[in-house]
Amino acid sequence: MDNFPNGVLALFDANLYYRIVGPETLPFSGQKAADIAGKQIYDLFPEETAAKLEPKLEATIDGEPRSFDIEHEELTHHIETKSVSIGGEPYGVLVSQDVTDVRQNAERIEQQNERLDQFASMVSHDLRNPLSIAYGELELYRETMEEAHLDEVENALGRIENLIVDLTALAQNSTSDEYRPVSLTAVAEDAWELIDTRTASLETNENVIVGDQSQLQALFENLFRNAVGHGGESVTVRVTPLDNGFYVEDTGDGIPPEKRDQIFEHGFTTGYGGSGVGLTIVKRIASDHGLEVSVSESPEGGARFEFHAVQ
Repeated sequence: MDNFPNGVLALFDANLYYRIVGPETLPFSGQKAADIAGKQIYDLFPEETAAKLEPKLEATIDGEPRSFDIEHEELTHHIETKSVSIGGEPYGVLVSQDVTDVRQNAERIEQQNERLDQFASMVSHDLRNPLSIAYGELELYRETMEEAHLDEVENALGRIENLIVDLTALAQNSTSDEYRPVSLTAVAEDAWELIDTRTASLETNENVIVGDQSQLQALFENLFRNAVGHGGESVTVRVTPLDNGFYVEDTGDGIPPEKRDQIFEHGFTTGYGGSGVGLTIVKRIASDHGLEVSVSESPEGGARFEFHAVQ
């Protein structure tokens, strides 16, 4: 027990009292093992934590080993249990180790792999389609000299340009160390100027948000492109602060309730020629900024995206 790395060992009885605990000083909290031995789990842990432990430790006493993670005091602990018999009485052995860094690293790698898969999908498929169209229409123009084919080439190149913007946003990453106060109105207006808004209108209310300006601009660009693409050239888009975030809503046709859980999935599209990655980028940027995004309906029946601070 004294040399157990980064962890705690404990022997517990059928009433879920810790009987033996080690090492002498626990690595997680600095508590003394002597202060823990002889106490029941509801005396040692908050009720929510103890309630999660209870069925797993009881199963162990019944002879069923358990392996699970549990959150306690802002750390992630991995726990392994196994039943033992001492003097004919059932006991359980518990091993707990701090795996916070391991789990966070695994989550980061998983997110990076997901982003890489999305990036590869766009390069191999979404970019190839308009590129093929451009080559085909250019060949037809050379054969017929009809300028209508050049219009199609221009449309295809515009599509490629939009995809490159999405690819750039998908590839970029920022950390909270780089975040600075940003004017919600300024970043929204900058994003509005960079897309083809036709005769659509933008309404904003001043507020300050802490984040990466270029990433937040990419978030707004994708939302605005989506609003104009679905709502048409006369749509109105509003950006308004909330107590713990902000919302972006439009006066368009809205998003059917049955599709709201799908729209953030990579490749999902409801038409107008979108890439199916724009709202995936929106959710990823929001998550990087500690914001949770939800979808509902604006007063006019259009789409409303709400961004709330998770912490």
